[in-house]
Amino acid sequence: MVGLVPPYNSDDDRSEGDDMTELYETEALIIRELEQQGPCRLDALAYRFPACTWNQIFIAVDALSREGTISLQPRAGCQYLVSLASVHAHTLHHFDPDRRVAETRQHTGRSYGR
Repeated sequence: MVGLVPPYNSDDDRSEGDDMTELYETEALIIRELEQQGPCRLDALAYRFPACTWNQIFIAVDALSREGTISLQPRAGCQYLVSLASVHAHTLHHFDPDRRVAETRQHTGRSYGR
Protein backbone atom coordinates (compact mmCIF):
# COMPACT_ATOMS: atom_id res chain seq x y z
CA MET A 1 0.00 0.00 0.00
CA VAL A 2 1.19 3.47 -0.82
CA GLY A 3 1.87 5.84 2.05
CA LEU A 4 2.77 3.27 4.68
CA VAL A 5 5.76 4.18 6.79
CA PRO A 6 7.86 1.30 8.11
CA PRO A 7 7.97 1.04 11.91
CA TYR A 8 10.78 2.84 13.68
CA ASN A 9 13.76 0.67 14.41
CA SER A 10 16.43 2.01 16.76
CA ASP A 11 19.00 -0.02 14.81
CA ASP A 12 18.46 2.43 11.94
CA ASP A 13 20.29 5.06 14.02
CA ARG A 14 23.51 3.08 14.18
CA SER A 15 26.35 4.41 12.11
CA GLU A 16 28.30 2.42 9.55
CA GLY A 17 31.21 2.35 12.00
CA ASP A 18 29.07 0.55 14.58
CA ASP A 19 28.12 -2.06 11.99
CA MET A 20 31.76 -2.59 11.03
CA THR A 21 32.80 -2.87 14.68
CA GLU A 22 30.09 -5.47 15.23
CA LEU A 23 31.25 -7.38 12.14
CA TYR A 24 34.88 -7.47 13.31
CA GLU A 25 33.85 -8.60 16.78
CA THR A 26 31.72 -11.40 15.32
CA GLU A 27 34.56 -12.41 12.99
CA ALA A 28 36.96 -12.56 15.96
CA LEU A 29 34.50 -14.77 17.88
CA ILE A 30 34.20 -17.15 14.94
CA ILE A 31 37.95 -17.37 14.37
CA ARG A 32 38.61 -17.97 18.06
CA GLU A 33 35.93 -20.68 18.18
CA LEU A 34 37.36 -22.47 15.13
CA GLU A 35 40.89 -22.24 16.55
CA GLN A 36 39.78 -23.73 19.86
CA GLN A 37 37.16 -26.27 18.74
CA GLY A 38 38.08 -27.05 15.14
CA PRO A 39 35.79 -27.29 12.10
CA CYS A 40 32.03 -27.42 12.59
CA ARG A 41 28.79 -27.09 10.66
CA LEU A 42 27.54 -23.57 9.97
CA ASP A 43 24.32 -24.10 11.93
CA ALA A 44 26.30 -25.46 14.92
CA LEU A 45 28.58 -22.43 14.78
CA ALA A 46 25.58 -20.08 14.87
CA TYR A 47 24.13 -22.05 17.78
CA ARG A 48 27.34 -21.52 19.80
CA PHE A 49 26.78 -17.74 19.83
CA PRO A 50 23.30 -17.12 21.24
CA ALA A 51 24.06 -13.40 21.63
CA CYS A 52 24.55 -13.09 17.86
CA THR A 53 21.79 -13.18 15.28
CA TRP A 54 21.86 -15.60 12.38
CA ASN A 55 22.43 -12.61 10.08
CA GLN A 56 25.49 -11.49 12.06
CA ILE A 57 27.00 -14.97 11.86
CA PHE A 58 26.18 -15.36 8.17
CA ILE A 59 27.63 -11.96 7.21
CA ALA A 60 30.80 -12.59 9.22
CA VAL A 61 31.23 -16.08 7.73
CA ASP A 62 30.67 -14.64 4.25
CA ALA A 63 33.31 -11.93 4.81
CA LEU A 64 35.84 -14.36 6.32
CA SER A 65 35.28 -16.80 3.47
CA ARG A 66 35.73 -14.13 0.80
CA GLU A 67 39.01 -12.96 2.34
CA GLY A 68 40.27 -16.56 2.57
CA THR A 69 40.44 -16.80 6.36
CA ILE A 70 37.93 -19.65 6.53
CA SER A 71 36.67 -22.20 4.06
CA LEU A 72 33.17 -23.54 3.52
CA GLN A 73 32.72 -27.10 2.32
CA PRO A 74 29.27 -28.29 1.22
CA ARG A 75 27.93 -31.34 3.02
CA ALA A 76 24.82 -33.47 2.60
CA GLY A 77 21.44 -31.99 3.44
CA CYS A 78 22.26 -28.35 2.59
CA GLN A 79 24.85 -28.19 5.36
CA TYR A 80 28.25 -26.49 5.24
CA LEU A 81 31.40 -27.34 7.17
CA VAL A 82 33.23 -24.20 8.35
CA SER A 83 36.96 -24.42 9.03
CA LEU A 84 40.01 -22.20 9.15
CA ALA A 85 41.57 -22.05 5.70
CA SER A 86 45.06 -22.70 7.05
CA VAL A 87 45.85 -23.04 10.72
CA HIS A 88 49.53 -22.34 10.11
CA ALA A 89 49.10 -19.35 7.80
CA HIS A 90 46.48 -17.59 9.92
CA THR A 91 47.07 -15.86 13.21
CA LEU A 92 44.25 -14.21 15.10
CA HIS A 93 44.62 -10.47 14.82
CA HIS A 94 43.73 -8.31 17.76
CA PHE A 95 40.47 -6.47 17.26
CA ASP A 96 41.12 -3.15 15.55
CA PRO A 97 38.02 -1.45 14.10
CA ASP A 98 40.16 0.83 11.94
CA ARG A 99 42.21 -2.01 10.41
CA ARG A 100 40.11 -2.64 7.32
CA VAL A 101 39.16 0.99 6.85
CA ALA A 102 42.85 1.89 6.71
CA GLU A 103 43.58 -1.04 4.36
CA THR A 104 40.73 0.00 2.06
CA ARG A 105 41.93 3.59 1.93
CA GLN A 106 45.43 2.36 1.15
CA HIS A 107 44.24 0.17 -1.75
CA THR A 108 41.46 2.35 -3.16
CA GLY A 109 42.15 5.81 -1.82
CA ARG A 110 38.70 5.98 -0.26
CA SER A 111 36.84 4.55 2.70
CA TYR A 112 34.06 1.95 2.78
CA GLY A 113 30.70 3.06 1.46
CA ARG A 114 31.93 6.23 -0.15
